[in-house]
Amino acid sequence: GWCQPFTDGPLNNPDNPIEDTYLQLIASAQKMLYITTPYYAVEESMQKALCIAADAGVDVRLVVPAIPDKKYVYMVAETYWGELLAHGVKIYRYTPGFVHAKSVMVDREVALVGSTNMDYRTFQLHYECAVLLYHMPAVEDLLEDLDHMVAQSEPYTLAEWNRRSWLRKMCASLLRLVAIWF
Repeated sequence: GWCQPFTDGPLNNPDNPIEDTYLQLIASAQKMLYITTPYYAVEESMQKALCIAADAGVDVRLVVPAIPDKKYVYMVAETYWGELLAHGVKIYRYTPGFVHAKSVMVDREVALVGSTNMDYRTFQLHYECAVLLYHMPAVEDLLEDLDHMVAQSEPYTLAEWNRRSWLRKMCASLLRLVAIWF
């Protein structure tokens, strides 16, 4: 196999290698797509790509923390989840604590691991690094870790998302408008 390390940062704007890599990985998934991220606040193209993958029958799983370190950021992330769940994306909240892992696994063949969260700040403002792994034993090791994380997580359902209080929904929607700043 091979590995490709790469970096990204605001000096690359408007080009964005890490965001483009995420989009390519999502689009290339045929069977499975597992993602871990502590923060989720993406542009429409990323959200749509995940929905399209799930609609196409790909087993799309998103593992997020059950215990967030930033409650406001978690509330913003929730505003995206209803659409994902409606399209069949499975969302798991890691219950043992705060998950800070950032990874993407596609079809047990390729994986991305690095410092890249799935949020605006990572894709536009921060300096980040990651490594793309292809046909390497480490890809299977990552799959084992992801399976273990999912086993320790609780699924987040569309029914649960719909049960959020009107106050939480309203506050989260307002926070989403300024999410790029936190």
